[in-house]
Amino acid sequence: MELRHLDVLVAVAESGSFTAAAERLHTVQSNVSEQVRQLERDIGVPLLIRSRKGAATTEFGEVVLERARRIRAEIDAMLADVSMLRGLEGGHSSIGVIGTASKWLVPALLAYLEESAPGVRLRVTEGASERLIQDVAGAELALAVVTEPVSDARLAVTHLRDEALVAVVRRGARFKREPVPLQELAERRMILPPRGNPLRDEIEDTAAEQGLTLNVPIEVEGVRLINDLVAAGQGVSILPQTAAPRDVPSVRDIGIADLPPRRLALVYSRNAYLSLADEAVREAIVHTVAQAMPRGKGTR
Repeated sequence: MELRHLDVLVAVAESGSFTAAAERLHTVQSNVSEQVRQLERDIGVPLLIRSRKGAATTEFGEVVLERARRIRAEIDAMLADVSMLRGLEGGHSSIGVIGTASKWLVPALLAYLEESAPGVRLRVTEGASERLIQDVAGAELALAVVTEPVSDARLAVTHLRDEALVAVVRRGARFKREPVPLQELAERRMILPPRGNPLRDEIEDTAAEQGLTLNVPIEVEGVRLINDLVAAGQGVSILPQTAAPRDVPSVRDIGIADLPPRRLALVYSRNAYLSLADEAVREAIVHTVAQAMPRGKGTR
């Protein structure tokens, strides 16, 4: 068995056919087919199901495919480590960041890395916590900043920091008192992320504990659009303090009296090897969060 055989299997599985894999690998289809046959012969089980529609992995193929991706990731990490030790600009890391934290975290992180580890090349993916957790567990990403709780046993979890949740409202909106009780927000039209989003679930859980039912006629995944809709007078929202808009004159944020903070965490796979570049980025994230994230409940 050779590494190129595993690379071919990954290419076929991700491309969906032998023809597409050949194009991706800049070779001919017959070469792809032969290398798959050699791999199946070495392992002793069928790895792909061939049909007119293309190719799909068998149950055995899924197991080998997952290992093949991990092997390739380990080799890439090894080469990156060697490059960094030789002083080359070859270090590479990949991270995921939830959308509500990326606005303040990523610019500060890049600035810190430019000083502390200028040889590291960074790929950043923005997404929801649940997606990023799966990408880290599947070795698609080395690290991710997500919201707690994280129940996936495959991941190591480092708590980074608590962050206050605030109400985002149109400037001029009147409340009986500030910080505003969750009950008073529940009486208004709310714009929140869809159910299943960790932030939405946390807000719903707290509301249920208080015997409240939230009025959420509008569900939006993107933080920027939520802020725009609040500015347009479509309702109020609840967001992390750092995701509240600072450059929209018609919108302000106020503290919430009885809502626990959001917990940010850094996750990485327990089984994956973190390269020197990954370690440098991990340390940079911890430092950046500690230094850059504002404290307090915010009333603006």
